[in-house]
Order: sequence, then C-alpha cells, then structure tokens
Amino acid sequence: MSEGAIGGDKIPESNIGQEPFQQPSTKSSKPMIAGILLIIAGVLALLTWIPFATIDVSTIELVMENPQFQELSPGMTPEQLREGLAICGTVGCIFAVFSLLGGILALKRKLWGIALAGGIVGLFGFIPVIIPGILALIGLILVAISRKEFQ
Repeated sequence: MSEGAIGGDKIPESNIGQEPFQQPSTKSSKPMIAGILLIIAGVLALLTWIPFATIDVSTIELVMENPQFQELSPGMTPEQLREGLAICGTVGCIFAVFSLLGGILALKRKLWGIALAGGIVGLFGFIPVIIPGILALIGLILVAISRKEFQ
C-alpha cells in the first residue's frame, strides 16, 4: 500500500497508475486462439510442402521404377515429374505463408480483412493434409466471428 496525495488515504498498489473509472477490457481470446491455430496450420503445411518443392530426381526415379506408376503415366520422365511436384510444392508453400500472415495479424488484432483473407487462402494449401486444414478452418471461423475486436 502507498499513501495517496490527499489526507494520507491509502490507495491499493494494484490500482496505482490506472484511471479511477476504467472499464474492464471486453476482449475475448478468440483472435489469439485463431492466430495460434493459423500459425500451427501454416507451419504444418510448410513442413508438408517443402519436401515436394525440393524433391530430388533420384528419389523420383526410385518411385518410377514401380510398374504401377508406369501404367499411370507411361510417357512421363523423372524431370517432368520433379518439375510438376516443385510447382505444386511452391504454390503450397505460398498458401502456407498466407496462413502464417493471417495468424500473425490475428494475434496482433490488426487488419481483420487481411487476417481473414490469409485464413481463406491458407485453406487451399492444406488439400493433401487433413489436420492443418481443420486447424485453419477453425482459426478462420474464429477470425470471422471476432471482427469487432480488430483495429
């Protein structure tokens, strides 16, 4: 306890420096949870797509030796397959980065529209993996319903 300026009144230390009639904060934890979920989904998506973007031709040649693969695409070369996987991996990584951006903005409670767009675009990066897609969808819903808490 410390003494007040008038008449030796005692002011609780927990109230020092606060406005006398300050309203309690009505902010919920929805944007924080949404941001965390979108960031986790983005990191998981990056971990999924980076191997596709950086796959080696020798690894593809091992896969192409399988007779079932030859039936699916008889005229495809390992280089063509590597280029296709690299393009898909790069696009998936870009979508994951949008999810990360949406998560960071949701944590900061800034730019609701961009945070929402990051969540929406991030959903497209999780097509081959279920768990990050579910996390991104929940995060997107939480961002959408907490619009009033953003600046």
